[in-house]
Amino acid sequence: MCFFMVASLTVFSSCKTRAVLSSKVALGMTQQEVVKICGKPYKQSARKDPANNLQEEYFYKEKIWDDVWSSDETTVNHVFVFNNGVLVAIEQAEETHNSTKRHMVVNL
Repeated sequence: MCFFMVASLTVFSSCKTRAVLSSKVALGMTQQEVVKICGKPYKQSARKDPANNLQEEYFYKEKIWDDVWSSDETTVNHVFVFNNGVLVAIEQAEETHNSTKRHMVVNL
């Protein structure tokens, strides 16, 4: 009985394991540290606030599988906000769900 419970927990917990980019970074990291972990962002924006602090946003897209048994995927958009080169906010923008159902064609 104990073996069955441990095996069940292992199987079910592994089905929901996903790598989420935003969980790999932490507030207070520098831009260089974030780029080293996440790679180059696909888009950036920058501006100065009224106090003349440089505010930058790095945009990343991450594709994750919806589950182990599906070919469907979700694209998660992350925005990392830096103030004077230090990560001050981690935001998740909209998600896009992509169904990639495959159909089998049988010639008779």
